[in-house]
Amino acid sequence: MTRVQAIKKAIVIASATQLFSIAFAASNPYAYVSNIAGNNVSVINTTTNTLSALIPVSAGPAGLDVSPDGSTVYVACATAKAISVISTATNAVVSTIALTSAATQVAFTPSGAQVYAVSPSSSVVTVIDTASKLVHATIAVGSRPASVAFNPTGTRAYVTNLWSQNISVIDTTARSVISTFKSASGPSAIAVTPDGSHVYVTNQYANTVTVHDATTGNIVKTLTGFTFPNSIAISPDGKQAYVTNENASTLSVISTATYGILATISTGNGVLPMSVAVSADGTRAYVVNQYGLSLSVIDTAHNSIVATIARVGVYPVAVATKP
Repeated sequence: MTRVQAIKKAIVIASATQLFSIAFAASNPYAYVSNIAGNNVSVINTTTNTLSALIPVSAGPAGLDVSPDGSTVYVACATAKAISVISTATNAVVSTIALTSAATQVAFTPSGAQVYAVSPSSSVVTVIDTASKLVHATIAVGSRPASVAFNPTGTRAYVTNLWSQNISVIDTTARSVISTFKSASGPSAIAVTPDGSHVYVTNQYANTVTVHDATTGNIVKTLTGFTFPNSIAISPDGKQAYVTNENASTLSVISTATYGILATISTGNGVLPMSVAVSADGTRAYVVNQYGLSLSVIDTAHNSIVATIARVGVYPVAVATKP
């Protein structure tokens, strides 16, 4: 190989590497972690796996979600009975929405036009218009609601009710409960498959995950082998579901085709994994460890931890990724 050929080859390799880095950064730019005792949100650069910013929010930040266009993060601040709205462009709170009851979890509708906030103590879901930042409706659901998720078209919202042991199905146009699905004991986290056909629910007290037909609510499969499962996320291609086991400090990886557990990943002894989110391209899963004060970064192709971000915040409890 001549010197000129070697230089040309080096340029090609460097260009390919740069393009890969740019593509990876574009698909995995940031993750956001709420720190309930620190009253702030950590911004994680997922390209470098480093803490890039710490944003003060209202008291008691719990659940959070990123808008479909990636421009804002809504944070449920339970102690303050408010929602802090963060601009991802400035990493600053741009609005605070007052609520009549403490919300612990929030989720954007697929269009991004609304946010649903779950209030366990009041057994209601509050519907917020994201354009005006005004409360448009309050919907009564079951006892001690824990989590909410939407079908892909946004016509249905599914709410787990921890104490009622069921799932409220909301017509998002009528803003009313139209049916109730029976679940196992202690339904907490919920996720809908990308095709909208099935709903996955973690049942904390039963140590199970139930898979429901999204239309009828019938349980098509009950999965076992979990230890106080408290959070769930489904990969963008719908092939895997990821479940945190709070009391075992592990993450279970489920095949949605066979319903088998593909892997069980330890996030550290006694670290208390509280929340899991998957990157937009499905290559990474992120697990918040409350007692470990850390964020585990998992390579989903190999089901292995590739990085652990230490001291991510004071008692981190939830994580959300930028679409």
